[in-house]
Amino acid sequence: MNKNYLNVKAAAVASVALLGAFSAQAGESAKSTKAAVAPVVEETPLCEKIFKATTFKFDNNILNEFKIIGRYQGQYHWVDANQGDENSYETRRWRIGGEAKMFNKKLKLKNNWNIDGLDDDGDDVAFDSIDEAVASLSVTDDFTLSVGKQKPEITREYSISSKKIITIERSAIVNQLTPEKAWGVHGEFGADKVTIHGGVYASQFEGQYDEWFDTNGGAFFLGSIGYALADNQNVRLDYTYTDQSGDAAPGAENVVSLSYDGQFGDFRFMADVIGGYGDGTDVTGLVLIPSYMLTDKLQVVGRLQYSDGDVVLQKRYEQRVADKAANDYFAAYAGLNYYVCGDNLKFMAGVEYADATGTGSNSGYDGFTYMLAARLYF
Repeated sequence: MNKNYLNVKAAAVASVALLGAFSAQAGESAKSTKAAVAPVVEETPLCEKIFKATTFKFDNNILNEFKIIGRYQGQYHWVDANQGDENSYETRRWRIGGEAKMFNKKLKLKNNWNIDGLDDDGDDVAFDSIDEAVASLSVTDDFTLSVGKQKPEITREYSISSKKIITIERSAIVNQLTPEKAWGVHGEFGADKVTIHGGVYASQFEGQYDEWFDTNGGAFFLGSIGYALADNQNVRLDYTYTDQSGDAAPGAENVVSLSYDGQFGDFRFMADVIGGYGDGTDVTGLVLIPSYMLTDKLQVVGRLQYSDGDVVLQKRYEQRVADKAANDYFAAYAGLNYYVCGDNLKFMAGVEYADATGTGSNSGYDGFTYMLAARLYF
């Protein structure tokens, strides 16, 4: 392996570790928030006015609120690796839809679509596929039932919406093992310090846009239990079992995630131990994500990840220059996020170094990915 890359790898590990140590010290004396979520970025009156313009409220007992929803996420990347170079701009996500709250906000209906045709690929702008189509009912104050196409929440990173993730891309093992949004039934119960949720989902799609569940396909099952260690810290255990693999199913027959999320003033720390076993996959990994708000607009983020076994390289963007399979994988990410209007409008910059040992005759991967991104949602 190139000696310079080894030096950079060591420096990356040290940098993220120092970030975590500094931020933890700064966070010890800061006032903690009630929930383990990213610090709220104060929005200006102009931001609030702009991003509430698509929300319409009604004074009746049936339709309480209707909102036009959408998001655009675009990014430029440049891969510089021993296996090759590649760069391009892509529309990562482009969606549009609507959300309604009804019957004193006890029922929420949400439907949004993926849009195709904004990239320079010659296609006309058109609806591509259903992203979400879900009805959620607050059965009691403690129990919510959701039916439709929705995100099965497993692992800490995947549970956070792409609107609010603090790295440009999720970690490699999360992308390898998590399912697609799928048609299913999901229930969530929360009482005191404990939250329990679970569901059953179709693992196979069919139809013109792969948007409807296949009644002849299999299913996967999700169970999760979370516990609040304090007002600003929680741990969670997630598990999925898949009886038949398919387009929407997780990346292994059994996927397990044990995670921690803690918020201490301007410092946040997430950790996740993840494993995938069965159906031809045997992989285990660790993901660590510290972050710190330098100002009320500027955030610094780090991430360390390591996985071992039947590893799959990042589809974005490492697989564009290297074979996807590897025996082990290490990556260190450093990034800056600038919040113009909170998560509604932000700009992101990041660099990730990754090193993977190849399988068989392939050379693995050893290189950098540089990324710039714009995130917008309403």
